[in-house]
Formats: sequence, C-alpha cells, structure tokens
Amino acid sequence: MNAVVMKLFAVVLALIGPAPSDSPKELQLQQANTIVAIGDSITQGGGYLRDIDAVLAQQYPDLKIPKVINVGISGQKAEDLVKRFDKDVVQRKPAFVTLSIGINDVWHRLNKPHDEKVLAAYRDNVAEMVDAAQAAGIKVILLAPTLISEDPAADGNQRLLMYIAAEKQIAADKKCQFVDLHAMFLHALKHKPADEKGNWITSDGVHMNPRGDAAMAIGVLRALGVPDQKIAASDVPGIREK
Repeated sequence: MNAVVMKLFAVVLALIGPAPSDSPKELQLQQANTIVAIGDSITQGGGYLRDIDAVLAQQYPDLKIPKVINVGISGQKAEDLVKRFDKDVVQRKPAFVTLSIGINDVWHRLNKPHDEKVLAAYRDNVAEMVDAAQAAGIKVILLAPTLISEDPAADGNQRLLMYIAAEKQIAADKKCQFVDLHAMFLHALKHKPADEKGNWITSDGVHMNPRGDAAMAIGVLRALGVPDQKIAASDVPGIREK
C-alpha cells in the first residue's frame, strides 16, 4: 500500500478535527446502494467523489457500491439545481444524494451588496430539493459550501456563513445529514504552514487541490458512517503529499 497516500489522509484527518458527535456510528450503506452527487464545478471536477469511490471499493468490497454518479455542472447555483433535480437525482432513484451548492450563489454576486432576497431564495431552493429527495425515499447529505479564498476574514467567506446557517437549519428541520465542510476547512487553515505562500487546500481559493478533495471526501464518508480508521487505511490513487 502506498505510504505517501496513507500519510496525506492521516494528515488531513488531523487537520480537519474529529468527526462530529452526531456522525452515524454504523455504516449507512447497504448492498449495491447508489449515490448521486449534485453540485457545481467542485462536484463536476469529481476529485472528492473519486476518493469516496476508492475508499468504499477498498473497505467494503462485498457491498459492491457503484461509483458515485456525478451530476455537478460548473457555474451553477441553487436556482439552477432545483430546476433539474427531479431529472438528475429523483428519477435515478439513488439511496443517497449529496447536495453541494452555495459557492456560486455568493461568489458570483460579490460585486453587489448582500441581498436578503437572494439568501431567502437559496434557502427555499435547497429546502425544496431536500423535500423532493425525501419524498422519494432518498437520504440527503447536505454539504456546506467550502471556501471563497483561503482567508477566513474575506468578504466571500463572511457572506457564506449566512448560507451555511440556512443549510444547517434546513438539515435540523428536515432531519437530514449536514456536513459542515466550511468549518472543517477553517480548522485546517489554522494549521497552514507559515512559509506556505500560495493556496494550500485549494488550487485557486475555490476549487480543490488533492488535500481539499481528501477533506471533502472525509466529510461525506463520515456522514455515511465510515470510521476514520478505514478512511486512513485506504489507498487513494492520485493523491500525494509533498
């Protein structure tokens, strides 16, 4: 098994902090369960989904879990996802859907003041998608937006907090899994080496590098009930620590 890959996952697990206390204590997946991932360019890029595929294939081969179905589309916002949610998610009848949206809802509007109507529409659209999935018997994992630049104090990250709070409330109201990727990334950034001048967990402040993909994958895997020990023991191709 590749020791370099093992090192990265061990490092990332330490950087993002322990699994939340409300994480499932048992594996939520059953034989041949399908997972659909809907989102924007971060999902379309697929790095964290490939990591999830690798871990599930190696740690639970007998379950024969298919590769995650990737229906991410670059540039999209919640208002775009809700229009195609039935076709791209509900009609596929997966056991689980991961819903990752919110970066573009904020990032693409940073040249304008915060608008409560935009936030309210985001909240309504995410809630509508959760309702549609649950009505079809699909378990929902809401993924909080990650980062807009690796500066926690940046305007984009400050605005994201309102969207994350909206998602967290939806998850509480509708009793679905919520993964606070934003908090995990902020936790990791506290450990960014002082001599690291460029981006450290993303490629450009928004899209993931391998370290960021690993962090996102860990968040989803924990929500599926995969223990950290199994995640750390997985050999994920294409991920390297310097």
